[in-house]
Amino acid sequence: MGKKLVLLALIAGFAAIAVFAWQRYQESVKEEERKAQKRPEEAVVVNVVKAEHVTMLDERVYSGTTQAWSSFDIDPEVSAKIVSLKFDIGDIINKGDLIARLDDSNYEQAVRQAEAELEVAKAKDVEVKAMLKLRNSQYERLKLLHDRNATSDSEFENAESAMKVQEAALIQSEANIQNCEARLAAAKVKLDDTQIIADWNSGSDIRHVGDRYVDEGSLVSPGKPILKVIEIDRIKARIPIIERDFRFLQVGQQAEVTTDAYPGVKFEGTVEMISNELAESTRTVVAILSIPNKDFRLRPGMFVRVRIVLSEHKDTQTIPPNAILSREDKRGVFMLDPADQTAKFVPVETGLEDRTRVEILSPEFKPNDLIVTVGNHMLENGKKVEVSQLSRLHMAESLAAAAANKSAQEKQAAEAAAKDKQPEQQPAAETQPQTVPAESGEKAQ
Repeated sequence: MGKKLVLLALIAGFAAIAVFAWQRYQESVKEEERKAQKRPEEAVVVNVVKAEHVTMLDERVYSGTTQAWSSFDIDPEVSAKIVSLKFDIGDIINKGDLIARLDDSNYEQAVRQAEAELEVAKAKDVEVKAMLKLRNSQYERLKLLHDRNATSDSEFENAESAMKVQEAALIQSEANIQNCEARLAAAKVKLDDTQIIADWNSGSDIRHVGDRYVDEGSLVSPGKPILKVIEIDRIKARIPIIERDFRFLQVGQQAEVTTDAYPGVKFEGTVEMISNELAESTRTVVAILSIPNKDFRLRPGMFVRVRIVLSEHKDTQTIPPNAILSREDKRGVFMLDPADQTAKFVPVETGLEDRTRVEILSPEFKPNDLIVTVGNHMLENGKKVEVSQLSRLHMAESLAAAAANKSAQEKQAAEAAAKDKQPEQQPAAETQPQTVPAESGEKAQ
């Protein structure tokens, strides 16, 4: 029984100690809360900027491939063996140059044969004309006799028929001459076609050999190309334009073209053509750029990047990209409330963006509004903020630069106004008679 009493006493003692410790802990927590409430809130040091009005460019960069402005294959018009071929890959061809000469022996023989046939036809024509003259004479004589009833009807009719037959023979002879002349002309054309001459209808007189398909000694025929001729004093750039952008693209727009083959070099291009149909697989339209290439640095098949300015927003308000953040699914910025040096979240509507600036469509910031950049992720509405020394220095420098610029502008305006008001130059006063200097040792009168 005594042991139980001791145990109960110990339990009661421990319970009393626990209750006392808990009360002391609660009192210490409340004391810390009272101290924290009395302690001033620590401000967040931030960098701030003011909105700037600049020109923003809505630009896109597309990739594409260069092509020759024009290209075509040179095919022979006749079948023959190549005797000489004067051009190879990369060579320059001028309009009118002799590209190749084919074996012309068969075609020369064809010309001589056509000439002989023409001579035979002309000789036969002379014979037919002479016979027709004879038949006409006989017809006229018998007609006169027939009118006097001095010959029979059958004799007269035979003479008339013979004359008409001879007239038909003359027509056939003249047609035969024309046929021989045509065959001779065709033979001469084929003979001329054994010399392949460079010729085209538009563009400059200079072309390049893009490829060579045959060698000397090869047997060629119509439809079998000899050379590929390309025009590269201007180059095409074929680029795909996405569905979202093609409505902003117009023929005549300028573009900046770069390629890995010439690092740092920028070529000027112009939008020359725009397709009217979107490809179903890619939802893009094809745009063709014209790029001057007088020095022939660009070549067909190069990979290029094309920068095109689709629109330009002048004097629009902008801020740095790091000033914008999201709060509750809204994009906005923290602005500094100068009344109590606290932060205030303001939703914004953005427009064009690049790596250094973001266009703000709304709201319209005032000239002295301060927008938080660095440190804005630690802010909430009403949070105390302190502008960093660096931002103060930058703002002071900006104010000094603006004041100096304004002063310089005012000085230039004042100088221009003074120059405009300057009176016309007065005529020089009449020349006064000069005093004759005294001779040496004498006083001047």
